[in-house]
Amino acid sequence: MCKLTTFTATAALLALPALGQLSQFVQYTPKGDDTLVERSDPIEHPHTLSAHVHQVFGANNFSPDASYNALQKSDCTTVGSASGDGNAADKSSYWHPSLYMEAKDGTGYVRVRTSGHKIYYRDAGSHHDKKASPFEFPEGFRMIAGDARMRAAASQIPRQNITQWICHSSGPWNEGTDGGFPTGVTDCNAYPGFNGAIHFPHCWNGKDFDQSDPSAHVAYPEDNIQDGACPSSHPIRLPHIFMENQFDLHSIADQVKPGSFVLSQGDNTGYGWHVDFFNGWTSGAIPELLSSCPKSAWGNEDIGTCPGFKKFATKTKACKLKRTYHENVDTPGHALPGCNPVTDVNPAPKRPVAALGKAESNCAAAGSSDGKGSGSSGGKDSESSGGKGRESSGGKDSGSSAEEGFIGAAPKHHHQHSGGHSHHHDSKP
Repeated sequence: MCKLTTFTATAALLALPALGQLSQFVQYTPKGDDTLVERSDPIEHPHTLSAHVHQVFGANNFSPDASYNALQKSDCTTVGSASGDGNAADKSSYWHPSLYMEAKDGTGYVRVRTSGHKIYYRDAGSHHDKKASPFEFPEGFRMIAGDARMRAAASQIPRQNITQWICHSSGPWNEGTDGGFPTGVTDCNAYPGFNGAIHFPHCWNGKDFDQSDPSAHVAYPEDNIQDGACPSSHPIRLPHIFMENQFDLHSIADQVKPGSFVLSQGDNTGYGWHVDFFNGWTSGAIPELLSSCPKSAWGNEDIGTCPGFKKFATKTKACKLKRTYHENVDTPGHALPGCNPVTDVNPAPKRPVAALGKAESNCAAAGSSDGKGSGSSGGKDSESSGGKGRESSGGKDSGSSAEEGFIGAAPKHHHQHSGGHSHHHDSKP
């Protein structure tokens, strides 16, 4: 894997094949993989408490101090084959906001557990693009798909295809409009349940990055989220990541108010769906897998069938990530953890990071969208937003070296809908 200071690009002259013939592979997390749920985000809030709750999966040496070098010290991951073998070459970290619903008994919010994730890696894009050489993510690379502050559909149709929410049921599927939550959802009793899908940007400008502007380095293709040409400002094509994130709404359907969805950053529209990726791949592994994995008719090739797949001794189900911050993230009461008022103002206003375990007096109650009201977060109080209540974070590599200075993120207001994922919804693993 090339470091940022030496990363180069070459022209890609291969025509894009049909979906079923793409060079690609799929990784899985085990059912019920909620091994780490806390307010950590090493991209937006490195080394400290983050603003809202995330579900974290991937390498077990994840921490708020995550760096490429620290992730390489991981000895297991929750990501791997459909049969549960951890991918020893992928020590990356992935995280997304937690999903909450309102309890019918009036006690406040209930976190909806995940039932698994599917992570698709593809050699997708336009043959006019410059293809990264080697075709992988450089050390220190990280990026965000979507925009946590979005509360409305994007004005451009291609950008509405970044995200998609679908309730899979025994009857007709209930799909949200232009990237938002679907309406009229009562239960999602068919595989893969309630699914939030998202495409990552794969166009890179090839430059180092200033932490203060996490939207500068990557962009989505023009015209088509997956297959369009990269803009001239971001001409280098990296591997394309598409992700399906499955929530177990069925198991709590009788306990929550139908359709009362809200993401942990206070988003009751679904347009603020976002996922983060912190690269931890072993150098050379992605190109080898993309070139050697069988090509299935449905674009659904389990990485466990790939000749180049190398597994950890520890199964994905047995791999555990260490918690750093302790507060009640499952049943937090009438205020979301971190004091994130529910709002549909677009874009949502930025808010300071609330202290660990606290719900301040202006936290919105469950069901409120005006930012008023009060409630208890249900967690242990702390006098500091970043220090007290924190355990040792594991690896001490802080990301301060030159190779760790890169952060890529989706351009602002590019969080939208992945409509047209019907070809992914999906055969069971």
